[in-house]
Amino acid sequence: MLATAKAHFDQDLARARSLLAHAIGLPAGVLRDDVLRAAWMMTVGACDAYFSDAYADLISRALRAKELQPAVKIPDRLNNLRVPVTAILREANGGWRWRMAARELVETENVLSIAKIKALFNHFYRDHHKLLTADTIEAWILHPNSKVRLFGRTRTEYRAVPPAQKGHVKKLAVTALEARFELIFQRRHDCIHNCDRPKVALQTIEPAHVTKVAEDIEFLVHRSHESLIAEFPQYLQQHGFSGATRNQVCQG
Repeated sequence: MLATAKAHFDQDLARARSLLAHAIGLPAGVLRDDVLRAAWMMTVGACDAYFSDAYADLISRALRAKELQPAVKIPDRLNNLRVPVTAILREANGGWRWRMAARELVETENVLSIAKIKALFNHFYRDHHKLLTADTIEAWILHPNSKVRLFGRTRTEYRAVPPAQKGHVKKLAVTALEARFELIFQRRHDCIHNCDRPKVALQTIEPAHVTKVAEDIEFLVHRSHESLIAEFPQYLQQHGFSGATRNQVCQG
């Protein structure tokens, strides 16, 4: 499950890091800076592609589960999907047909905000197990690859917070994470739409900036991937799908 989306992300991020490595070897100047901007854009593009592909994957698996067990009630969001007629008429096995339908649903989307990511994926979570909330962010804060720039404090600082204040600190951590990725996604937008000149002056860029962006995007996607892999079977179970159905639609 989600294997293709994850493999493509890892490949695309590696390509972005190759651009970064190439830029580091260039003399300082406009060319080096523009290669760095290209690496930034590809890094964020890899993130966008992962979440778009992952959403299509989960939609297709949920629809496949419903096809296997028609009597099971599914959430309104899935019931109300506008599946293209071509998908219904397509002569293909169920899993492939629904995968293509889901891809058609998201092909015009981009997933470049934390709010959009949560809006799409939290439908596949149980209550109190949502993605990127104060209830679930602690494991991310304490992950060995977490960074102070993502959460506003180190793992050691977080562990030292008194229990009575943990809830408030976790909310602040979610806010810090959202702000960090808003900056990353907006810079990609600036590079694409106005050549990294959002006002009058060209924005400065350094290899260290892009290195950190790649680290942070990798952290976001890898932690989200782990969460989705763990949660989606639980989501299906919560809605009454049998173990046999869950095994069938979650494999691969």
